[in-house]
Amino acid sequence: MPVITLQHLEQLVQLEGQVHYNEVPPAGEETFVMVERPSAVLLSAPHGAITYRNSTREVWHDEDEYTAGMVLLLGELCGVSVVATTWKNIHYDPNNTRKDGLPYRTAVRRLIQTHQVRFVLDIHGASMFSDKLDPEQTIDLGYRQERHLPDEEQPHPPSMARAHIAKFEALLDQAGKRSNPDCFVVDHNHFAALGSGTITTLAVGESDSKKGFTVQALQLEMKPPVRTLRRFPTASLYKTHGDYRADPGCVRAMLQALADFIDYLKVAA
Repeated sequence: MPVITLQHLEQLVQLEGQVHYNEVPPAGEETFVMVERPSAVLLSAPHGAITYRNSTREVWHDEDEYTAGMVLLLGELCGVSVVATTWKNIHYDPNNTRKDGLPYRTAVRRLIQTHQVRFVLDIHGASMFSDKLDPEQTIDLGYRQERHLPDEEQPHPPSMARAHIAKFEALLDQAGKRSNPDCFVVDHNHFAALGSGTITTLAVGESDSKKGFTVQALQLEMKPPVRTLRRFPTASLYKTHGDYRADPGCVRAMLQALADFIDYLKVAA
């Protein structure tokens, strides 16, 4: 089981420094990296850099700082596969499209099918003052459930078993006790990943009941206090909000909770 150290935090900054938030990739290269490992768990960071969202609500989705760096670090430490946007995507948003054949989503499908992935963690960053989250909330666990409906009225099962959600919550609670409880205020399904174009929906759709192959998925949203270790001057928010540095203890505790949850899921698979 990996133990997150201060050296790992420096490695996180180095990995995030290789993400090109507002630069398109060289000709012939993809906007994402795919690291393939034989594992039942897959990590995804579709908003690691700016992506194009062609909708009436917004056209561009700013980068979710440190989500790409976090999944690349955790993928290496925990020995699991990773797909992460590391260059500006001017063509589509992997987490907001129903089009088939798009490279990022094709990579997720291929890894699921090739390695019989059972769990997908789709990692996102919520803004500090997100109007979707409660003011004090810092973390949201989205598993395709309507927040205002009781269990018996939900249109479909949760995208991840409630026992696994409870385990992750317990790990996050421990993380808060190790660092700062104010950094680990958790709720559910404010970002529920209900849309047909989300990575969570895509992953669950790869399940095959005839073959007994089930994929569970979770969309994790994190505010800056548990991920943005050291804001880069190239970040979109640097231009409007300036420098930001999270408490290293909170980021370290978040990474540890994720590493422990990944190890738990590998055994559960």
